Amino acid sequence: MEKSKDLELARKELDQILIDDFEMDSLVFSKMADAIPDMICVTDIQQMRKIYSNAHVHHLFKLGKKEINDMGLRFFEKTIHPADQYHYFKEIDSLKLANDEHISQFNYRIIDFEGKVRWLATKRKVLKRDVHGTPLQIIGISQDITQQIELSEERQRLIDERAQLKVLQQQQLFEAIINAQEEERRNIAENLHNEIGQLLFAAQLKLGSSETESRTLLNAAIKKVREISFELTPVLLNDMGLEAAIKDMLERKLDMQQISFNFSFSVKTSRINNNVEVIIYRILQELINNTIKHAEASHVNVLVMQKGDELYISQTDNGIGLDKTILSDAKKGFGLKSIMNRLHILNGIFEVFSTPESGTKVLMNIPLNGAK
Repeated sequence: MEKSKDLELARKELDQILIDDFEMDSLVFSKMADAIPDMICVTDIQQMRKIYSNAHVHHLFKLGKKEINDMGLRFFEKTIHPADQYHYFKEIDSLKLANDEHISQFNYRIIDFEGKVRWLATKRKVLKRDVHGTPLQIIGISQDITQQIELSEERQRLIDERAQLKVLQQQQLFEAIINAQEEERRNIAENLHNEIGQLLFAAQLKLGSSETESRTLLNAAIKKVREISFELTPVLLNDMGLEAAIKDMLERKLDMQQISFNFSFSVKTSRINNNVEVIIYRILQELINNTIKHAEASHVNVLVMQKGDELYISQTDNGIGLDKTILSDAKKGFGLKSIMNRLHILNGIFEVFSTPESGTKVLMNIPLNGAK
């Protein structure tokens, strides 16, 4: 009987020693956790309740340890950014299947007591399991990475702005070059019409009716000067707009070569920016010239259509087409390179589809918001 009492007393003393050791360990852990410049939490994942949180958590949310514990699931719903809650809980669920060595890493946003959004980088692992091995508690260490995220976003913003500025400068340079080219074309056209054309016309008047061959040659020369002058400065483009100018160009160029064509123009905007109209006209002019010179086509389709906020332009022919090697070389050539440079000003897209004996199809998309 005496031995039984002594054994019971020994057990009580041992239990008290274990309790004292546990409280001492908890106190040491708590002090260490408060000294670390990160947030540390222990979560009961069965009840979704924070059962431990260090001083940095209390400071961030202006809530005491007991308040956080009593809030249970509401603490997560209140503090985790709504856009990240689904992924947050999904990450915790994945830990229920993880082994003790696994450490999950997850970045998410929280909302502090001032309503400010902060980014946390968190590492978690299983801390405690029941006798069946089911995870009961997880421990997580979170670092505030808001400043790093903001610096990274600011750095990316500056990179994007620099890239946009570079594109804008290139566009302005190309536009200045094209404007200079158009001005030079106008000057040459005026000189051809006002000087050389007038001289040829005067020479024609001086010839007698007997010089039939000379008169024929002069007539052809005068006609050619007028054609070149018109090509250099399409008057219809300024006076009547893009549709009339394109139709006139197709009639003059293709009818002369006995090439039939279909032309469709469906644009809701009454008049596009003048520089843009000039660029589109010059591109189609270049494509038609290439078709006449190289395609051996008998028919051409040209479509200019507005789709939402974009201009969709296509030109197809039934000519001899190109194989991939020739097509690749053609894209590097002056003609197509000039077209791509012009489209670059408008943030446009340019594609060419062609195979031998199957004709050629050219597609272009031009955003209208960059073309007004």
